[in-house]
Amino acid sequence: MPTGISSASLTLQQYAFQSNEPLIQKIVYSLLDVSSVLNDIPFATKGTLKANGARIVGGLPAANWRKLNADSVVASGTAAPFQEQAYILSNLIDIDRLILMDQNAVGNPASVQSDMMLRSWSYDMTDKFFNNNHVTGNADAWVGIRQRLDDTTTWGTNSACKINGSGVDVSNAGLSTANANTLIRLTDQMLDEMGNPDGDQVVIYMNRDLRRRFAAAVRQLGAGGGFDMTQDAFGRRVMTYRNAVVRSVGVKADQTTEIITSTETAAGANGASTFTSMYAVNYGEDKFSGWQMTPLQAINIGLRPDAPSMYRIFLEWPTGLYQAYTRSVARVFNIKVS
Repeated sequence: MPTGISSASLTLQQYAFQSNEPLIQKIVYSLLDVSSVLNDIPFATKGTLKANGARIVGGLPAANWRKLNADSVVASGTAAPFQEQAYILSNLIDIDRLILMDQNAVGNPASVQSDMMLRSWSYDMTDKFFNNNHVTGNADAWVGIRQRLDDTTTWGTNSACKINGSGVDVSNAGLSTANANTLIRLTDQMLDEMGNPDGDQVVIYMNRDLRRRFAAAVRQLGAGGGFDMTQDAFGRRVMTYRNAVVRSVGVKADQTTEIITSTETAAGANGASTFTSMYAVNYGEDKFSGWQMTPLQAINIGLRPDAPSMYRIFLEWPTGLYQAYTRSVARVFNIKVS
């Protein structure tokens, strides 16, 4: 886990439930009230912008059996040090003080603007979690798990966790029983490569289109097989496979563009073709987690000295992702959906 970070990591849901501050609860619920990975990532609080650790990258040390009165044998494995960085989400909201004084305003204008900004954050953080890289993307934001799986050298991921779906056809015309079985087999392979065949603490992510095909495949194969429906802390229905949660990611802040598209190429690259991917993340401080330098803050600055007609709100959240295990993330690409 990150150096010096307490093991008391909390998801935002848990943080909101334990908080006695209505403002904190409102802020957190605004972030969670969309299809967001923030529902799943455990965040520990540590006052640092960088977190250090070591990943096992080579073979484990050899076990030694000794004879009575014989010496033990020195053995060691190979671990590679790594460092993850925190990135800062920060926005200012300015509202004319006369709007705040308007008795005919619909709702609280400051609250409405804050809610809108936090929803935008939630959509953007989910997009960055999957898709961002520091070459063609935003260098001031998280590096997504897609890039982590593409660049195994830099990010210490295991190449076996990036799985070619071989064009399995789960489109409306192609979802045969054989293809439904292949989709489930690929899901099992993904969990196996993560070293977690039962899916404990794993969330499987896909877009809404594949989520519907996944459910159709389950229905086609019949009841059972490790599938179930449960509810989350908000009473929303959640699909599970074994012990893993199956979650659709949804769209970006524009409410149109899928975060995980259905137009990938067969190689898993961005394009205008007919393929998609599903991802899995094994959460936990010894697997994949997050940390925050400080909890999310919404500070009422008050009237601006340089513009006394404007009331200012300051939003800030410094967070980082922490990948401690080489097999904590996985992806199956080359799944045909149309």
